Amino acid sequence: MKPRELTALVSALIDAYTAQGDESERVKEEIARVLAHVEAALKKAPEIRAFERHGVATRGHLARALAATCATAPALAAALEPIAADLHWRYAYEPRPDAPGLEHAMAWTEIVGPGRYWHSDHVCLGLTLIAPGHHYPEHHHPAVELYTLVTGESDWTLDGLTTRRGPGARILHESGAIHAMRSLGSPLIALYSWTGDVRSPSRYV
Repeated sequence: MKPRELTALVSALIDAYTAQGDESERVKEEIARVLAHVEAALKKAPEIRAFERHGVATRGHLARALAATCATAPALAAALEPIAADLHWRYAYEPRPDAPGLEHAMAWTEIVGPGRYWHSDHVCLGLTLIAPGHHYPEHHHPAVELYTLVTGESDWTLDGLTTRRGPGARILHESGAIHAMRSLGSPLIALYSWTGDVRSPSRYV
């Protein structure tokens, strides 16, 4: 993986993240906040690290997700595909009896954030991948989180209310909000950002 490949990917992430839609004023405010912190982080060259890869990158889910991304976000797919398997895909939760196999079907890769390719103590920017037909159980975290869906219809639950969303949708989780998501018939790929307390981990309810 080369610096120019990572630079191309982060540029494509920013383009997809900032694509205009029917956002609320609160979402626009969060996008602006994220971009300001990301721009500050990108003033330095990326640090190429040999992170350990999570199993989701080698179990076929990533290939399916990339194929789906080609249909909904071709520019992002073109930048992601050459280095997707070399990125640091991880899953940080303890196994749950009520979600068997989730550790092999879900992961995220962070491009900007604490100790990432571009270091920042103020923002995280990356991608979440969930294989088809899996539930990411209710969880919460201190950081403010904004998702932009790239592929797949999926069900999103916030404070007990579930809605079905598709590519291009924005989902905002304020600090401490209890939320969950379920992928349906195709892989779920979503851009995500964190601001605020980006070091405290996410925890299941």
